[in-house]
Amino acid sequence: MSQNDYSRMEDHLDDMGLEQGPTVVTRWVSFTVADETYALNVLDVQEVLRAAEITPIPGAHPAIRGIINLRGNVVTILDARIFFSLPEKPFDDDSRIMVAELRSGEVAGIVVDSVAEVIALDEELVKEAKRSSSDEGSSHILGVVTQQSEKGNDKLIILVDLKGLSDLGEK
Repeated sequence: MSQNDYSRMEDHLDDMGLEQGPTVVTRWVSFTVADETYALNVLDVQEVLRAAEITPIPGAHPAIRGIINLRGNVVTILDARIFFSLPEKPFDDDSRIMVAELRSGEVAGIVVDSVAEVIALDEELVKEAKRSSSDEGSSHILGVVTQQSEKGNDKLIILVDLKGLSDLGEK
């Protein structure tokens, strides 16, 4: 095949919407907080809980709602709304606790408004998020992806990395 033949074949693949070369697709668990859509890497999420009795910790970081006993293990619970500097909301029927493993190997939970679904994202579509040094929540944003919703409009999904949350207790 000549170079010209390769170019025509690549153009044809582009017209068909087929990818050329390997693409990296990762799976994410999407959730909502204050009508915004966020997602955690599915490999980081251990489980999703409907409800749990949360014991407050006096003097803890404001984003830490307290601790729970999860099958004999003490798990720190954070409130996503406070963590992302959003207005507080009481726990309701849609609220969930997403339990994830941190960089330190510890396990923590984060209270979210609702958990939606597992989605597959092409890493090439992820746009790096601009970070604000004044907001500690923004340091846990990996990037942003725009996807078309069922209604035909664009929906922004904010990709979150909770691996570094173990640093919260040290601040």
